[in-house]
Amino acid sequence: MEIDSYFTKNLNDQNKKLTVDDFETVKVIGRGSYGKVVLVKKTDSDEILAMKILKKKEMILRKQENHIKNERKIMEMIDHPFIIKLEYAFQNNKNLYLCTQFCPGGELFFHMQKIHRFNECAIKFYTAQVILGIDCLHKNNVIYRE
Repeated sequence: MEIDSYFTKNLNDQNKKLTVDDFETVKVIGRGSYGKVVLVKKTDSDEILAMKILKKKEMILRKQENHIKNERKIMEMIDHPFIIKLEYAFQNNKNLYLCTQFCPGGELFFHMQKIHRFNECAIKFYTAQVILGIDCLHKNNVIYRE
């Protein structure tokens, strides 16, 4: 698979390659068409992370190899408080694993559905965060399409 060689790199200059066994699953925090996101604890440090588990078979069937490579590259490259940072990336025969900072509180879309209408102060706050995040991406030659 074309995706394989790209995901064999370790992000944090470790001698030992990470595997799923280096993490303890706390709970599932999201599900999608390609896989799921679980809250995990890194066993050697008690570091809490979000682990995105993507099924290779699904990524290939849906021709998403380039998309996931770009996602990994951008998350690894960008360092900004309003953009999730990639901490680790690894794989096994069936899955790709992207471990990121865990940001409790959920996605903005979830809160928009729950509250239905933000007050003016909240609108200014979230708008500023989104604009600063997109500005950082643009300054790094990343064009965000959503």
